[in-house]
Parts: sequence; C-alpha cells; structure tokens
Amino acid sequence: MSEDIETRLQAMYHSGQVSAYIISKLPEGKLTTGWIEQGLLSKGFTGNLQDKKHQENLAIPIDRFTRLTRDYSAEINLGLIILGAHGLDKSKLITLVSNQYFARKGSINAIGFNSDNIPTSELIHIITRFLSETTESNIDNDPNLDYIEELLTDAANGDVRHLLSLSLPTGKHKHTDWIRKILKSDLKSEAVLAQIGDHHEFSPSVLLFSRWLLGLEIFKKTKNAIASILFVQGSQIVLCFWDSPQNLATFAIIEGVDIERVLRKYTLPLWYTSSAVTEDEPKGPKVVIEKPKKKESQTRKRSSSVSRMVSDSVTPDNQSISIVRTHLAELINRLSTLISRLDGLEKRITKIIKDTRSQSMSEHSENATKELRSIKNESKIIEDISARLRMMEKQIDKTSYSDSMKSDEIQGITSKMSVLRELIDKIEVKIDQLDNRVTEIETLRFKRRTES
Repeated sequence: MSEDIETRLQAMYHSGQVSAYIISKLPEGKLTTGWIEQGLLSKGFTGNLQDKKHQENLAIPIDRFTRLTRDYSAEINLGLIILGAHGLDKSKLITLVSNQYFARKGSINAIGFNSDNIPTSELIHIITRFLSETTESNIDNDPNLDYIEELLTDAANGDVRHLLSLSLPTGKHKHTDWIRKILKSDLKSEAVLAQIGDHHEFSPSVLLFSRWLLGLEIFKKTKNAIASILFVQGSQIVLCFWDSPQNLATFAIIEGVDIERVLRKYTLPLWYTSSAVTEDEPKGPKVVIEKPKKKESQTRKRSSSVSRMVSDSVTPDNQSISIVRTHLAELINRLSTLISRLDGLEKRITKIIKDTRSQSMSEHSENATKELRSIKNESKIIEDISARLRMMEKQIDKTSYSDSMKSDEIQGITSKMSVLRELIDKIEVKIDQLDNRVTEIETLRFKRRTES
C-alpha cells in the first residue's frame, strides 16, 4: 500500500471532509449478497450500514461498480469512478477497486467514500496519493477546459488510441439504444463530435459503460450529474465521461500515460462551471487551440493513427468550431423548449383564472401568475442572449468557409454559452416547480368541482 489509506480516510472523516467511507476486501470467486459486510476492513459513518442513506449513497454504488469492474475484465488493475453534481466543490462519490495499488498481494480491495467540502483538484490529488507515493508537482493546475479538444490533440500525438465523443439528444430518449444505433450505422452523424480508431474494437465497452451508468440509481437521482469512470489494464487506461450539463458522452482508450496526468488533463475540467473559472480572472470555459510543435516527418508518421476528427479533412481548429456549433444548437433547442413550456403554462393558468370558483383558489392562481411573470422576465434575458448567440452562429458559419477563427473569439462564444446554460438550468427548475404548482391547483379545482 503506497499510503496508509485507512488512516488518511479516518482523518478526513473526523475533519468533515468525508461524510462516510468503507474499505472492504473482495471475496474470491463470485460476489455474493452481503460481501461488503463480510469483508469489511474499516468504516466511518454514523448509524448502521444497513441504513437507507448509507445503502443508497455508498454500499449499493460500491457493489454495482465492483461488479462492473469484474464484468469488464478479470485483469483490471484499477477501477475508479468519480460521480457527483456539476461544480468543483459539490459532494462526490468516489469508488476504487484494485488488486495492485492499495491491497495486499493476492487480494482485491474496494474503497468507497462520500467527499464533502473538498475541491475537485484537491480530491484528485488525494486519489493519486492513494495510488502512488509521489505526485507530479509540475502538472498544469489551470487545465484546458475543453477536454474533448485535449483528447483530440493527444490523439494527434499518438497517446489516445481510440476516441468517441457524442452529443446526446435532449428530451426523453433511451440513450443506450440511441448510442447502439450510432455505433451500428450512423458514425457520420453530426452528433459524433470526434471519432478516432476502430469503433468495432471499442463498441462493446461504450455500450457496457452506458447501460451500466444509466441504470445506476444514484446517477439518475443526481441533477446535472457528471461521472468519470477510469479502468487501468496493463499500460492502457480506459475512460468514460458522462457530462449531463453539456449532454456529452465521451469514451477513450489511452496508452502509456500515467493516471494522475489523465485525471488532471481530462477528468478535472468536467467539473468546472462558469462561476468557478471566472472568480479571479476570465479563464473559460474555453476551447484552447494548440497546435503541437513537431517536425514534418513526425507529423506524417503519426497522422495515420488519426482516422477521423468529424471528417477526414478536419483540423483541430475546425474541430473546435464544430464542437462550439453543436453546443450552440443544443442550447438554442433547449431555449425553444422552455418558451413552448412557458406558453403552455400561461394557457393553463389563464384557464384556471377564468374558471375560478372560490377566493382561496383565486389567490392560488394569482400567485401562480406572479411566478409565471417572473419566469417570463428571466426568459426575455435568455432570449436576448440567444439572439446574440444566433448572430455568432452565423459568424461561425461564415468563418468556417474562410479563415479559421481566433481562439479568443471562440473563447468569448464558449464563455457566453456557459452562462446561458446555467441560466437555462435555473429557469428549468423554476418551470418544473411552477408546473407542479399549476397541477396542484388543477387537481384542487377538479376536486372542488366534483364536490359541489
């Protein structure tokens, strides 16, 4: 064991950085019911492990992830998942399963803990200390916030062997079926933001991760959930990023890169929000366009490993523009949906007011009208921003057929899109609340009508 993890977790638990943790030894052979309790090595939480809170937030996810690790391969050296809501300081679930990094020879241990008040950068530092005696102090602490662009750059360098990044459809969709269809017959779809390598070799992993994650209760219950799954198998690192706030799913296989560098370059940017990156100075979220400085011969040698970046002739500059355009279209579609929902709510409230039969119901409907008016005012702000973004979209379209856009121009667009996304998230919550309120009033109205 590279560091006394049990001592470290105990200290974090007593300091309030961790609200609960479990360390358990896996049994040989099949995972039977109750294996966590039977192999329990250390724990830290209030109450009993059988309490609903600990089962839903810790024990069940540990069990499910351990089974996923075994389903993927019996030769996995490390399995790691970081799961939580969008934001650097949000609480997160971390689970590690390993037979190499922190277990005695010949055994496999599972560690799970719920972090509280730990910035994501510090959390990654803690995880890497669990896995190694030293960490790299010279790693850039101000990462490129466009992790897809970073993966594409590293694909050009030869570090990323396989890459698939998808822009997920919004609304009610069975994402696993949609991904299966994309993999089978539609890799030229605009929803495919990046695709490197042989997708036939990678497809089973993509479907396995997607099906598992979308069936995990704690993931489904977490608003704006983000999940980072990492498997180490020999010299390979397999990644799955599910980025709900941006409706992105990204899968990659990386060769010969250490875990800490992977976590800092690709996983850390997942959790950034616009407020986090603009606290001190305007840093992002950004699409940094970096062209690696290589000799011509090196570029030609490695170009064969890059099979496709949206299209065969697309450069990293055009890839960034394609990603921005896709995100912009997704935001505009979300805005259109919000406006439609507001119009529907306005009609329902108007109908309630016309059909009001009592003073108490009149008060209910008037309050609902005030809420609607407040939301509509906020929506006008979004519409104004959206109008400017539509102009930027036209600018992108014109530029894509001429010279490449400057990185600061893309930076400005992505920053505005991030702000817009957060505003839409907030208004969606308010609309959901108002929708529930209107439904309650309609139910009350129907009940009183039947009673009279």
